[in-house]
Amino acid sequence: MSGEIRVGVVSTAHVHARSYLERLRAHPAVVITAIAGDAPRDREAAEALGVPWRPEAEGLGAETDAIVILSENAHHRRDLEAVARPGLYVLCEKPLAPTPEDGVRMLAAADAAGVHLFTALPVRMLGSVTALRLTVATGRLGRIVAMAGTNHGTRPPGWFLDPVLAGGGAVMDHVSHVIDLMHLTIGGEPEAVRCLGGSRLYGGAVDDAGLLLLDWEGGVTATLDPSWSRPPGYPTWGDVTLELVGERGVARLDAMNGHLDFYGGAQDAPAHRHLGYGEDMDALLLTAFLQAARSGRAPEVLADARDGFRAAAVSWAAYRSWRTGRVEKVPTPERL
Repeated sequence: MSGEIRVGVVSTAHVHARSYLERLRAHPAVVITAIAGDAPRDREAAEALGVPWRPEAEGLGAETDAIVILSENAHHRRDLEAVARPGLYVLCEKPLAPTPEDGVRMLAAADAAGVHLFTALPVRMLGSVTALRLTVATGRLGRIVAMAGTNHGTRPPGWFLDPVLAGGGAVMDHVSHVIDLMHLTIGGEPEAVRCLGGSRLYGGAVDDAGLLLLDWEGGVTATLDPSWSRPPGYPTWGDVTLELVGERGVARLDAMNGHLDFYGGAQDAPAHRHLGYGEDMDALLLTAFLQAARSGRAPEVLADARDGFRAAAVSWAAYRSWRTGRVEKVPTPERL
């Protein structure tokens, strides 16, 4: 594919919608064919950008090369099925799906229609993450034995607090990025999870705090705190961190600040690297996605549907564990 890229946007519900629309509009090769959605905000966004508006996504895929789905979590599957056609490139906000049933059906719908489905997991594109992956790949840490991650945040507004539309609270919202980083850096799969959580900070219908203990393939133990534990006055929305403990050293990633620290044996001097503060993750994500749609070749750093399924599956198992009080297996498409 060469020349212009025709991009359709389904819904502006997500908090990143404005950022995505601004970057799509600024891209010299992009033509936004339409914004689809029946909410007033969708029509208002289309009018503000001077692009067509339509009340539903049905058939939008036939008019575009690529689709960006920014609807509420509960509508991801519906919207994918509405636009699916052979060869279409689709970027879906995370989590890929709020339930195992929706996740499996989204993968099946994409496969059946020949859709190239990707998940919005842009933290993996940051320079500090690339440096961490290199640190692991070159053996400086030795065999990884444990991991600890956080994705703290402030409580989001609106439909994120609706258990039907969001499918959950902090665990649904903030598990995906760190699980994706764990897989990306050390490989393997999350196998089982024990979760404690609840509405501890604000009250309400969804969880705002959680702590996950994971069994990772290869005998690695991992923890993850996805809580909305940053108060409204906090200067940033939160963090994404990951600490890897290996037999030869420890590495600590502070992704949002572009920091990577390494501590090894007596012969290894401690190392601190600052790899750039404030990288524009939305721009990195959209650039990679548009490159895939234009060239027909997806960059390795772009998260595909299986990456999105894996990340969401940990949330599904975590909620099940929270309800049962037991360790629960993380589902895979083959086990559903």
